[in-house]
Amino acid sequence: MKNNQHEFNQLLSDIVKTTRYVKTEVIQRLWSGYGEIARFERVIPQYLSAQSNSSAMTFVVKHINPPGIQQHPRGWNGDISHQRKLTSYDVEAEFYRNWANHIKPFCALPLFIGQASLSQSCPSSKMIVMSDLDSEGFPVRLTTISAENSKVCLRWLARFHALNMQHNPADSWPQNLWPLGTYWHLATREKEFNVMEEGVLKNAAVKLDASLNSCRYKTLVHGDAKIANFCFSEDLSQVAAVDFQYVGGGCGVKDVIYFLGSCLDEMTLELNFNQLIDYYFTELHSALMSFNSPYYNHEIEREWRPQVNIAWADFERFLAGWAPTHAKRTCFTHKITLAAIATL
Repeated sequence: MKNNQHEFNQLLSDIVKTTRYVKTEVIQRLWSGYGEIARFERVIPQYLSAQSNSSAMTFVVKHINPPGIQQHPRGWNGDISHQRKLTSYDVEAEFYRNWANHIKPFCALPLFIGQASLSQSCPSSKMIVMSDLDSEGFPVRLTTISAENSKVCLRWLARFHALNMQHNPADSWPQNLWPLGTYWHLATREKEFNVMEEGVLKNAAVKLDASLNSCRYKTLVHGDAKIANFCFSEDLSQVAAVDFQYVGGGCGVKDVIYFLGSCLDEMTLELNFNQLIDYYFTELHSALMSFNSPYYNHEIEREWRPQVNIAWADFERFLAGWAPTHAKRTCFTHKITLAAIATL
């Protein structure tokens, strides 16, 4: 353990170009015990402190350190689950290394500082070092939000999707990200599909998946755009996103429905769902125009709007196998799912 910590410290020092730092806070433990995200602070000698850039005084380290024994909160252990997680961290490192700093001026997210693999401690152990969003003006974390305040996240998603839009991407799609973004799509969830209750949703699963994947217009989807992965400004008027483990190709509305289901209760969704979908497409049009996108925004909406309910039904399919009694499965989601299946 001592050697492991020494290697960690040495690699981190090489990345941040100083040995003068201290861990001040564990921000979050990674899912299933795969490591932690922690905040570090540079220790600046007093005679230099007045000259220091306060925004660069802190930084964040995501330390991936897989456990020897897997302990999934819902019991979904095994080699497939383990490998999916390991690949997801490789994807996230690739995204931060080659994409994040290009995207940051248009969609707030952490600045990539560096990364390293800890070969001595574990072949799968690595660190990703990034800027601290708290010090950049995004210190607020939420678990629920009003329909009106949710729009700032929909705007972020619309801009992210517009910036990365492609048409019939095929061979030009970015390498080393997920070919299909999101963690729940059918190809990666065979075990969950097999334990689903027999019925119309299970029977429709392949067609739902095919409908989403056949879109001519695709973008990079965040892939895990729940409210816990957004960091807000104090007044909730600005937002930044984190956690890009499942970023990859896909239809942008998959992010939209997943986000709305993560933060709005059933009644709020009933009352505001159509308005919020309209808002997303308005922001998508605006972003495509502001980025001088070569893609026709109205064609994208004509293709993606019918996929909104399809995307929700597809996520419902995942929950039906993974956690059939999950609180996210409501009368509203059931109604949306049946409406989607009726269009197939």
